[in-house]
Amino acid sequence: MAAPRWMPLRSRITFGNELPATLLFTLALSMIEGGVIAVFARQTFDGVVREGRLNFAVAVLGAMGELANILSFVWSSVSAGRRVVPFINGLQVATIGLIAAMSLVPAAESGLYLLIALTLSARLCWSGMLTLRTGVWRANYPARMRARIVGLLSSAQMMVVAGSGALLGWVLDSNRDAFRVILPVACAVALGAVWSYGRIRVRGEHHLAKPGGPGHAVMKPWRGPLVVIKVLRKDRRYAQFMLCMFILGFGNLMINPILVIALREEFALKYFTSILITSSIQSVIQVAVIPLWARLLDRAHVVRFRSIHSWVFVAGALIFMIATAMHSLPLLFVGAVVQGCAYAGGALAWNLGHVDFSPPSETSQYMATHVTLNGLRGLLAPLVAVWLFEMLKAAGVAAHVWMMSAALAVSFAGAAGFVALRISMGAETAKVSRSG
Repeated sequence: MAAPRWMPLRSRITFGNELPATLLFTLALSMIEGGVIAVFARQTFDGVVREGRLNFAVAVLGAMGELANILSFVWSSVSAGRRVVPFINGLQVATIGLIAAMSLVPAAESGLYLLIALTLSARLCWSGMLTLRTGVWRANYPARMRARIVGLLSSAQMMVVAGSGALLGWVLDSNRDAFRVILPVACAVALGAVWSYGRIRVRGEHHLAKPGGPGHAVMKPWRGPLVVIKVLRKDRRYAQFMLCMFILGFGNLMINPILVIALREEFALKYFTSILITSSIQSVIQVAVIPLWARLLDRAHVVRFRSIHSWVFVAGALIFMIATAMHSLPLLFVGAVVQGCAYAGGALAWNLGHVDFSPPSETSQYMATHVTLNGLRGLLAPLVAVWLFEMLKAAGVAAHVWMMSAALAVSFAGAAGFVALRISMGAETAKVSRSG
């Protein structure tokens, strides 16, 4: 795929190296995508690990991305003053090696624990790349077109995740040990990303590496919680926004572990269909729907946007609840489509929402608050959901249906909170001012 002609020459050169790096690296990265790794663990260790323990492992794997997000600020400190592209190359190699090592996990309970450790380690390395590559984008892509360029890269990544995840599931349905060959091969191909990304040159990087330069102006790890408390105390409206986000997100994040468990225990589905529902369909839909949500967010304050967008999450939770109650496989596919639509809007608001509240000089502190609270709910919600699920299951009730109902109720409360916040803010939600 050639770089679009509307990019300046320097940006086209960077994009020409970054796009193939993204495509190749995602071949390996797709294995630790939340919906894929959760289904993989639940299916592969079924009958090997006690069911209740395996279900909690699914919850833990689902929370890995959020735990990595909480810890990601460490990378800014570790990388300060270093050349960013070689540092990212090192993280790429480490991530690929950790994912390749998953092919060696034994089919035993110890293998499940090893899989969890490898996933967390790979996720931490990936979070470092997420943290640091924004500096490359800021240096090499003009502000007026940065969002479009990043959107192209993100869309390419989501399409590879969708395709490779589905392919992995299809192969594993034929031979559940095929991952021992597929993973090393995919990781070997993914090493091409290291070479391609290594060709990128960062504009003005020599200034970043100087002692006392921008590359050294990083937040110390222990300051994170203090920044969160400071921001929430100072900005009451943002604190209310974060509360609504926490409630809505908590409900959304309860769904996936219960869905993964239900697909196996209630629907007896195998790898391919399960990965389609939990990952591939949602990724494809996100690529298609993001431009539609972007039009609304471009002209709406994030509170107004969330007061509309959040109800799509509620609709998805409702469909999943009905699907589990009626034991309807077609409705599960419909639910996956609706959830994909919701996550498309969420991905946009994630990157821009805090800007509608923060003063320009405090944008990073507001984003740090958002990331920290998102990580906290992402860590707690899957574990709480599976804990309640196991309690209801032990009581002999329809645990899958009740937990989907609980997730629906929590998501509904979050969406209603955004509506109430929009009403209470009044004309404030009509003001939109975002810089490039």
